[in-house]
Amino acid sequence: MKYRIVYIDESDAWLNTFYQTFKADFDITRIKVSEGSTIDSLLKEIFESEPDGVVTDYLLDEEGQVDFNGNKIVDAIRNIKPHFPITMLTSYEPQAINHMDDVHIINGKSDLDGESEEALQILKAKIKHDIDSFYRKISSTQALIEGLVKKKNESVLNPEEEEELTKLFILMDELEPEGKEIRVSLIKTESITKLNDFVIETREILDELRKRSKNNE
Repeated sequence: MKYRIVYIDESDAWLNTFYQTFKADFDITRIKVSEGSTIDSLLKEIFESEPDGVVTDYLLDEEGQVDFNGNKIVDAIRNIKPHFPITMLTSYEPQAINHMDDVHIINGKSDLDGESEEALQILKAKIKHDIDSFYRKISSTQALIEGLVKKKNESVLNPEEEEELTKLFILMDELEPEGKEIRVSLIKTESITKLNDFVIETREILDELRKRSKNNE
């Protein structure tokens, strides 16, 4: 099974170019930014597609249809899911760099022109690697939580382990915020024993993510 990625652009030509270039490697959902598009409407469309990653153009206001660019979409996604895999493609790299906190996600659209097969394969590998890393982080965080909860149920955690468990719990909420209902009281140290219930409730979600990651290996 291929990873599903959303590609966002205001240009029909680039939407088609991206699809033709990446369709053999990923399942592609194309989202066109047009008059009437808002950050909220785009976020809704993005997450309804249940993607494994997002790729967005930078200069979305180039045709005068909207008053925001791809950096605002990146910020909005990261506000919801701070660790979610995102890649930015642009023909205006210096401008994008000046408006981005995370400049490492910026890549030139020239990689799609077909002149350098090596550059294109590197871009594809980077997108897949980011998604793989995201799912590995979810799996490893879940495993650490389960290990500490098991130890707590069998004996006692020391203060450092209690603190680590709390931090892991908060990290899991950042990784998969829509996957569970988080009660604020659970992140308090005095309520950490309730995490066993949390692990049971979220195990099915993480098992499904592991299956998806394994199927993509």
